[in-house]
Amino acid sequence: MLPPPGSVVVSYQLTGVAVASATSVWAVGTTDSTDPRAMHWNGSGWTEQDLTLIPGQPGNPPGTFQAVAAVSAGDVWAVGGTAGKPLAEHWNGQEWTVVPMPSLSPRVTGPFLQGIAAVSARDIWAVGGTDQPLILHWDGRAWTQVPSPAPAGADTSLSGVAAVSAVSAWAVGDTWPVGGTEAPLIEHWNGTAWTAVPSPAIPGGGILTAAAASSPRNAWAVGTRGHLAGGGSGLIEHWDGRAWTIVPSPDLGAGGASGELNAVTIASDGSAWAVGGAYCPRRGLLTVTEHWDGRTWTLVPSPASGELDAVAAASPSSVWAVGSWTVSSTAVIEHWNGTAWTWPAGFCAAPSGPGCYLPSTSSSSL
Repeated sequence: MLPPPGSVVVSYQLTGVAVASATSVWAVGTTDSTDPRAMHWNGSGWTEQDLTLIPGQPGNPPGTFQAVAAVSAGDVWAVGGTAGKPLAEHWNGQEWTVVPMPSLSPRVTGPFLQGIAAVSARDIWAVGGTDQPLILHWDGRAWTQVPSPAPAGADTSLSGVAAVSAVSAWAVGDTWPVGGTEAPLIEHWNGTAWTAVPSPAIPGGGILTAAAASSPRNAWAVGTRGHLAGGGSGLIEHWDGRAWTIVPSPDLGAGGASGELNAVTIASDGSAWAVGGAYCPRRGLLTVTEHWDGRTWTLVPSPASGELDAVAAASPSSVWAVGSWTVSSTAVIEHWNGTAWTWPAGFCAAPSGPGCYLPSTSSSSL
């Protein structure tokens, strides 16, 4: 299938997506010149912005966006990192501006921000870190660092955050004890402090990369089983108000493949989406989309090669997913219209040579 006339082929990668309204969707990531990138959907097409951190000096210093959250069409935040420091930029409806970061605890190393979630314009969480978890909070005036209950004697990081209210938020990631096995990490905000919450034991280890929550009794977290073994498969956990439990999901490791889930979103009480990628020795890297219908998770055909890193729902019939195809360093955008995943108008999700490769993602074909 050839790209439609006038297709926009965006280089490198997209790692975050947020829906402000049906006519205002933001996707963020990195350009091939290592500048932060922001792309905007206005209801009919995408426009691209490469945001140099120093005007007139692309890639100096290098920077990247990893996640984005929208309070409204005129109040959007994107976070990531630059020059070994966390990065936050704000969209006020007209322009993006860099917002100062606080001085961090000396224990925090490699403090790129990986996830962000907004309760309101004055209540926003961002998480990250490499060896120690990093949690930052925006109160409407400034970003401040908030203590995280890091396990002693372990390398720990946070990669995803979801917020329900001022007194209920979740952060997920992984912890790797010295001499032990990498395991999921889950933390909860109760309005006063962050505390560690038990995650089910996973033989062979695993990690969590993203979370989504719609109420104090409904939260999802996704990631990868057997991450260190290199052959992993998707991992999905659910919070029902009392405990986190593992929920069965399609096997992304079928037929010699390896796979992972990178993001999750809740469209309604009975509808959620998880996205990621699966590598098949015969077919390369394939995007993965899974749907929760209130009873089970099932694989849904996804049109692009590559891997999806973020997903956001405007409604059960309008969901956006973004990622990249590393073979040609090409950004990927897909849209769920209530019936199927498609490319947005004028956008070729993953061009391969003269056209777009359209793999099937049924579990038997991996």
